[in-house]
Amino acid sequence: MKNYYEILNVNKDANQEEIKSGYKKMLRKYPPEKEQEKYKEIREAYDTLKDEKSRKNYDAYFHHEKDIKTLEDKYTEYMEAKNYNEAEKVLKKILIISPEIAHIKDKLGEVYVLKKEYEKSIEIYKKLIKEYSHNVDYLIKLGGNYQKIEKYEISRMYFLTAYALDTSSSEAISGVVHSCIKENKISEAIDFLNENIEKDDKLDFEDFFALSKLLECYIIKNDMSSLKETLEKIKKIAPEDEESKGFISWKLGKFAAELYDMGIYEYSKEISQICLKLTPDIDLIKELYKQANLFVEANKLMNDDNIYGPSKVPIYNYFFGGKLDEETKNEIFQKLEERLKTSIGKEYFKGGVQKIKERYPMLYNEPVINEIYTKLIRDSSQESNILTKFIIGVAILLVIRVIFG
Repeated sequence: MKNYYEILNVNKDANQEEIKSGYKKMLRKYPPEKEQEKYKEIREAYDTLKDEKSRKNYDAYFHHEKDIKTLEDKYTEYMEAKNYNEAEKVLKKILIISPEIAHIKDKLGEVYVLKKEYEKSIEIYKKLIKEYSHNVDYLIKLGGNYQKIEKYEISRMYFLTAYALDTSSSEAISGVVHSCIKENKISEAIDFLNENIEKDDKLDFEDFFALSKLLECYIIKNDMSSLKETLEKIKKIAPEDEESKGFISWKLGKFAAELYDMGIYEYSKEISQICLKLTPDIDLIKELYKQANLFVEANKLMNDDNIYGPSKVPIYNYFFGGKLDEETKNEIFQKLEERLKTSIGKEYFKGGVQKIKERYPMLYNEPVINEIYTKLIRDSSQESNILTKFIIGVAILLVIRVIFG
């Protein structure tokens, strides 16, 4: 079992003021924005030792330490082997030896979650909260259980109770926001996050987690203007030290990559652009920004009615061709070939390509796209099977995309 006194760097005879002081010192050393796992450990230690009843329970553990230690080692083995049934049996044996040990009940509640027996876990945490009503960790776990069974309003109540006890808890904040999103109460989530950000009348690094959650809400709401404002706030709070800037860039970069994979390119571009400003030398972020930007430009081109439709086909196929079945693709290529067989069709096609070159240089200058356009224009000037050549070109293009991403 973890030594909570060591975690808070206090001795076993420490009074409540010393425990609180130790907690604050460790928070400064390991802020939740940077060290979430360490923060959870510190919070768990503080929640246990700040309450006289839970502290007494914790200390009682050491009276049976010898007997319990052997069983706890078995429990750890079973958990590592993902043998949750045996882990449950061991914990119940420990509770027969010493029924008052709260952290063993807590572990049993966690085992029930892993076994997806959420109702059993709920009963355990309800009883724990009756005894330890100010334990943030127990409240969050109870809220999490209600989320698992999709009782979002009840889950939010427990997350809000936890938040009232610790406004810095990222898990409580995340729980409230998640439950709102699940019930399509996006405005409520936004109001909650803004209140959290404004609670101390200043904008600083401690607000990063809430700001990152705001980004998610504005994406769901499709509110680009507010998203940009939030990104500007994140830029302002980024500390000057490279470690903090790297942390923010890493968190935002992961988010931008997820959005890219979901096909939400404009937001991915905006967020990866901020990452680049924070950490300009990271190749992965450079590439993510470039690719997201290309997709944004491609979408703009597809909606540009001033450019001849058939001239867009190579770019459409390059970026969005994977969404089409073969029959549809062949139909598009057939229509393109028919247009390119006529003099006026050729001229319109060339004129469209010229406009793309002028208005969308980033797209036109992509090496493979440029090569396809060059071949199409050259071949359209000859009496040849344009469709066959075009399909071959497209096949080569797609292979290159698969190999090089």
